[in-house]
Amino acid sequence: METIKLTRARTLAGLAAMLLGSVAWSGIALAQDVSNPPASAATADTNAANVNTNAVTANTAGRVQNNNSGGASSRAPTDPGVRGGDPGAGGALPGLNDVERGYFDVAKDVFQEVDAGPDGLGPRFNLDSCSGCHSQPTIGGTSPATNPQVAVATLMGAKNVVPSFITANGPIREARFVRNRDGSPDGGVHSLFVITGRSDTPGCNIAQPNFAAELARNNVVFRIPTPVFGLGLVENVSDGTLEASLAANAQQKRALGISGRFNRNGNDGTIARFGWKAQNKSLLLFSGEAYNVEMGITNELFQNERDSDPNCQFKATPNDSTPLVSENTTSPSASFQSDIDLYAAFMRFSAPPTPALSAATPVAQAPDALNATAGQTTGTATGASTTSSPASTVVASAAADVSSVMTAAAGSSTSQPSSSASSSASVTRGNQVFSNVGCQACHTKTLTTAKSQLTGQSNVTIQPFSDFAVHEMGTGLADGVSQGSANGNEFRTAPLWGVGQRIFFLHDGRTKDLHEAIQQHASRGSEANAVINNYNLLSRDDKQALINYLRSL
Repeated sequence: METIKLTRARTLAGLAAMLLGSVAWSGIALAQDVSNPPASAATADTNAANVNTNAVTANTAGRVQNNNSGGASSRAPTDPGVRGGDPGAGGALPGLNDVERGYFDVAKDVFQEVDAGPDGLGPRFNLDSCSGCHSQPTIGGTSPATNPQVAVATLMGAKNVVPSFITANGPIREARFVRNRDGSPDGGVHSLFVITGRSDTPGCNIAQPNFAAELARNNVVFRIPTPVFGLGLVENVSDGTLEASLAANAQQKRALGISGRFNRNGNDGTIARFGWKAQNKSLLLFSGEAYNVEMGITNELFQNERDSDPNCQFKATPNDSTPLVSENTTSPSASFQSDIDLYAAFMRFSAPPTPALSAATPVAQAPDALNATAGQTTGTATGASTTSSPASTVVASAAADVSSVMTAAAGSSTSQPSSSASSSASVTRGNQVFSNVGCQACHTKTLTTAKSQLTGQSNVTIQPFSDFAVHEMGTGLADGVSQGSANGNEFRTAPLWGVGQRIFFLHDGRTKDLHEAIQQHASRGSEANAVINNYNLLSRDDKQALINYLRSL
């Protein structure tokens, strides 16, 4: 029997090596069928060359706009797409008192205001409102299906040219240049648009950056907006809780090659946790930076204009400041707050996303399951009872026996036709798969808040699905930009709550497909390689269950 098991393990290891290459394969190769690659895809050699510059090439910029997985292997699961129904997000935390609720309502209104030249917009900017970037599936979310940046480029007579990486049905993006012309590190945001030509900013005549030239130099990388739902609760998780969470399950994490560390504030050493690289310490800092960088509006945290041409200044600095006379809003306390204070308040009092009920979640079936006839079985267990699933056991290598990844998924006698599996059964099984393959090692399911002066935020257990640490993500996702102590290969674990209603994935919005997003986690040097190996060894139905589970969040 031991000989049979050893032979099986070696066979599976050989199969894994044949199908997966090694833990150092290219993220691009994982995302496409190498026998029939999309015409716009960069080759592995080209990708390797791009990694040397830690930048996105013009070809890659075109590739990330291709949001279909037409080149994906036929073994890939099907992403059922954005979950419909009630957003389950965007409202206030339940149980707020009347004062807090009134404050939140005004803050949400201000979050949706559109700024113009006389308000201080620009001179360089990416969009003209907070809610423009944060609107999917509702106010406070992320990139919507129709990109408002296309329309704002020429709004009010502006003379901007829409860069090639901004499309009507693509994600909202900010652009960063990896290096300056002299080769020194850059990494800063280069705003897409200028106010030149707008009817409300006469006399301004500055030019847009030459994005075409920088793309040709392989020097442009992108970021998309992050959702802000429930971030007050995240802000109120203590450093000690985050440190204990990261230290938990140390043996399993070592076996999987997962480490991670926190991006800490350079002044007081405490943990920063907001932004793609956890570069911002607090929601107020997050708000102030975004108001200045994304909209060009100076404020009490970022007081200086990013472009000081006097012909392009239409409001004294800081453009946004604390009012000393009541602004007569419906909330007396909000009437004496600056915009950035109110933006932070909107996030701080916002409820986290609510997962969908399993029965209401769209569930895709694997292609072979869709073709199954009545009475046939597939040898998998998507519809199996959760009692047949093992306790969560993380495996450390793609060469391990498939059954050790998901026991009931490998020839289980309890399997039933995939086409008959209910939504709830698939989602429930996906929850178990998520833990068993190792996703939870970084996407920590639960954390508990500390004591808070705000109603309903003390000692609350939340499910953000993130450890809020930064991890080495390898050459496939590296952007070459350092922020705080996070280097060019590191990114914060993206919280997965609400992921079922997101359209675009990964820091640059390169895909709409969750399966592809998972595969892109693997590349040379990534801490996720062993976990992605485990995922690739799953049956198609168990991969599908995991995708369905993510779409239920």
